[in-house]
Amino acid sequence: MEWDSLIADLESRFDAERRAGIAAQSADLAEAEIASVRLVDRLRAAVGHQVHLLTTAGHRVDGRLMSVMEDAVIVDEGEALQALVPIARLAAAHPLPGPAPSRGSGRAGLAAALRALARQGARVRLLLGMTEVTGRIVRVAADHVDVVTDAEVVGVQRVSVALSAVEAVRSR
Repeated sequence: MEWDSLIADLESRFDAERRAGIAAQSADLAEAEIASVRLVDRLRAAVGHQVHLLTTAGHRVDGRLMSVMEDAVIVDEGEALQALVPIARLAAAHPLPGPAPSRGSGRAGLAAALRALARQGARVRLLLGMTEVTGRIVRVAADHVDVVTDAEVVGVQRVSVALSAVEAVRSR
């Protein structure tokens, strides 16, 4: 028996097994990294680009992604129209690049954006599944907003809308 060839064969097998182990670990790490990517991370990477969003009730929001908060996005739909869309109400979004680096918490969210609209006295249109409410936000509470409705809504001057029902908020 030739010791040199035996040792070379064992080293070759060991190297092959080590490379296979490294490849398997790399695949596991890549899969784990992909599994940790959230939609908000992919949306953050698309800021400044054209996006097409579809809410769970089927409302389309198309335009340039302006801002991504922890729980909502702002899309410039053109002609001075902007949409505020809760991420929890998104059914689909495209095109989205790979994820942007995750940011820490503490970023403004949906409620902060709605409070800003209320302070501005902006006229808003809240899309709610199969209906909508149009008017001015006068109060933003923990889980709902109060809206003074436009005159076109007969008999209703003020309505409270659950934030969980809001598909998108459009304003000029």
